[in-house]
This record gives sequence, C-alpha cells and structure tokens, in this order.
Amino acid sequence: MASAVENPLPRTKREQQRLETREQLFQLAIEEFRDKGTATARVRDIVDAAGVVPGTFYFHFPTKDHVVFELWRRNSSLVLERLPPLDATRPPPAVGDYLRALGDALLTIEREIGDDALVRDAIAVVLRPPPGTAPPAIGIGDAVVTLLEGALERGEIQSELDPRGLANVLLTSILGVLMTAPADPAARRGELKRTIEFFVRALCRR
Repeated sequence: MASAVENPLPRTKREQQRLETREQLFQLAIEEFRDKGTATARVRDIVDAAGVVPGTFYFHFPTKDHVVFELWRRNSSLVLERLPPLDATRPPPAVGDYLRALGDALLTIEREIGDDALVRDAIAVVLRPPPGTAPPAIGIGDAVVTLLEGALERGEIQSELDPRGLANVLLTSILGVLMTAPADPAARRGELKRTIEFFVRALCRR
C-alpha cells in the first residue's frame, strides 16, 4: 500500500490558480523582454496582456530582474541534465571532459533561449542576484565544486585555491566569455573553448 508520503495532498484550487498566474506572467514577461529588451519592457504591458493588475505581477516578481533570475534558475537545471553524473556509483569524469561538456551545455541552452541580449541579462543577474532570490537546491556552481573536490583529493589537479574559490574563478570566467564574446556562434564557441582549455592546462599541470 502506498504511504501518505508517496501521495502528497493535491494542491488547493487557489494554490493551483496562483501557480498558473505566476507561470503566465513569467512567459509573457520573457516574450516582452525578447521583443523590447529587459530594460525598456514595461510591466504595465505584461499585466495588460495577462489581464491582471500590476500588484499581481509584483506579488510574484518584485522586479523584472526576478523574472530574468527565474529564467536562469530554470535553465541551470537543464544545463546540469546535460553534464556527466557526479555520484559514487560511477567512475568520476575527467575535469577537462566535464568542463568541456559544461561549455557545450551552456551554448546549447543559450541557443534555446534564442536572444543574445536576454542571455546577457540573465548572466548579469546571476552574477549579482536580486534580493530575496534563492539558487537551485543543487546548482551549476555546486556541481563544479563537487567535481573539483574529488579531483583535488585524487591528485588529478593542483590549485592554491580551495574548491569553492576555484569554482568561482572558473564560472566567472566562463560566464564572462558569454557576456562579452561576439554574437557569431562559431566565434563564441571558439572563445569559450580557449578559456576552458586554458584552465584545464593550468589545473592539470604537473
């Protein structure tokens, strides 16, 4: 017999409606940001399209940056799904292979977002999150820290920084490339590849 834990209580009608409204506002806001740019998009136009009052938007998203942060949060989960697993039941991936997979995953998600300016806005927001936001339970940074901790313990890499400090440097550099690289996909891929290979060579140097 299934336990109560396995069958959580269904959402109330009000809670379901609240979640649906939040999702509608999120989708409409992203469409507006793509069309007009995050900075110039107006909340009034978003709520008019949703058929709600401005207070409803601000209840769910205190600022436009909170919408952009939510876009990053959702896509960071998709990035993690594309990376080699990090668990004790499987051989650990090589640091170089993992970072290259991370670069490929970020470029894939970037293409799926489909708007260069919105991608830059998302990176800027994640580097300086708006007040009250919380990262995913397990984010990209946490995964990279886990990767580096294991590699350092096994002696596969060397670094004067601790794993978290090293992960911050890595991710800040990678995201910095996505913020500043040319829009041309081949050029972006090339710059990102050169940045990742620089770190791989530095970390694996004996």
